[in-house]
Amino acid sequence: MKIIKDTATELIIQTHSIFDFWFPSCLLMAFGLISLTFDYRAATLNCQRLHAKQGSCQLVRSNLLGSNTQEIQLAALRGAKVERCGYKSRVVLLTSVGNVPFTANSTNWGHKDAVASEINFFLKNAKHRLLHLSQDDRWFGWTGGILLLAAVGAIASSNNETYSFDGTLNTLTVKQRGLLPRKVIKHSLCEIYGVEVERTKDRQNDTWYELRLLVCGGSRICLPNTMNPYQQEAIAKAINNYLHARSS
Repeated sequence: MKIIKDTATELIIQTHSIFDFWFPSCLLMAFGLISLTFDYRAATLNCQRLHAKQGSCQLVRSNLLGSNTQEIQLAALRGAKVERCGYKSRVVLLTSVGNVPFTANSTNWGHKDAVASEINFFLKNAKHRLLHLSQDDRWFGWTGGILLLAAVGAIASSNNETYSFDGTLNTLTVKQRGLLPRKVIKHSLCEIYGVEVERTKDRQNDTWYELRLLVCGGSRICLPNTMNPYQQEAIAKAINNYLHARSS
């Protein structure tokens, strides 16, 4: 939360700005779309040997944009290995002109080793005429889908509230904005006599601080809670100063 305006007659407090949820949500959405669109998640390798080193292999890799087919001469194929980077790995084909990725990066290490071993076994045994391998990591492509859904969910559930204390109209106006229709709630400033910061703990034993406006009759108007005590204390002080200045 932050104070947007603080004058003798008006105090405006905003719970979120556009960068609090739209900017990170758009980043998540971009990463999700890139992962789903450009990363190869399905691949097949078909090799046919005519003689010892004569023959060819056809590598077909697919993603959401379509498929890409690459021809590799058997004489140019040196072998296969597993490349590891952090907790992810992939199978690459070793050729005379450089490495060619076969599988996508994923955490399925054991299966990658088996794929590389099968390719190397085929190359070392001239009596084997055919090799057919399929790799489908579309299950691991769910990472991009999860990022995309998380971004859409964050935008859909985002809610920006503005608390406007207006001494001229003697009202507190609460405006709630989001993807849902805007909601406006009005209270009389005469009924609000103070503010308090309530400290609570959740199941993980984390401390949260909630700002509550004290209303005549014992009721409370609760503002969104945060884990920042200094922010809540600063806003509580500003509200108290505003209310006391009006009553003096």
